Amino acid sequence: MMFLLSCSKNKSAPDPTPPPTPLIDPIPQFAVTAQKISESSSKLLKREVSYTKNNPFLKNVREFSYDNSKRCTEIKIATIDSSSHNPVYELKQTLTFTYEGSALLPSSFSSVRTVFPNLVTTFYYKYNSQGRKISDSVRVKNQFGDPADRVIRYAYDNDKVYATPVFTGFPLENNSLDTLSLLKKGNIEKLVSRIIKAAGDLIISYTFTYDQFISPYNKLNIANSLYFESAALGIGYNVPLETHYMGVTTNNMTSWTTGNYTVNFTYSYNQDQYPVVKEMFLPGDTKPSQVIFFQY
Repeated sequence: MMFLLSCSKNKSAPDPTPPPTPLIDPIPQFAVTAQKISESSSKLLKREVSYTKNNPFLKNVREFSYDNSKRCTEIKIATIDSSSHNPVYELKQTLTFTYEGSALLPSSFSSVRTVFPNLVTTFYYKYNSQGRKISDSVRVKNQFGDPADRVIRYAYDNDKVYATPVFTGFPLENNSLDTLSLLKKGNIEKLVSRIIKAAGDLIISYTFTYDQFISPYNKLNIANSLYFESAALGIGYNVPLETHYMGVTTNNMTSWTTGNYTVNFTYSYNQDQYPVVKEMFLPGDTKPSQVIFFQY
């Protein structure tokens, strides 16, 4: 024991090795980690209630359910006609998310419309080692009633994301190849869609602006899964009349513009800087065309 202590005393300690510099993900909002969920989801979105100025009595409702790991497991989409003497909650559609073990990202989600309870549409996802989605796929029927596959593949290059459709069983006509340009804080600055047309492709560009407050969609573990949802298949997810890519942005969008057409959004926030009311104004509006209430 004396010998060991003596040797230990005279031996110089090695120079400490500095810890490796962590890699900074240039596209942080496109990856999900356990730390991100535990730190950022202190408030989980429980319910959205919205209406339009054309029919303010018809309330559109989205209800979010979670498991003990703060993973979204289900979204129910419904309507309530508040003009009725006895308003009825009418379920329209259910989205169910499936996970493999303790994974934080869903491996698939299934969509069922109440009017067709036996018709289930299931999307399957694949991710890379950083948790970014690299493909989603779904099998549907084409115009002839035959099975057809739709796959969207995603590639990432610094501040760019490229979305490319690969279809089997039906044509690419009217579908788009999308390029997203990202801002440093994680918001999408620009979306360029090349819409495939037999007579010649049509290119449409959208630009976006944001505030500095918290987007409740980005805090959900499903944001990276649903933002590429195809509205053409009838299950577009995010706030109606917004582009389906916006669910993944870090802050709340205050406008989107294409050509000379601009749509503006205003928000009311709670003490935690989460939005509680969102209003959408189309060009020329003095009153909001759509109002959304958020509950946590």
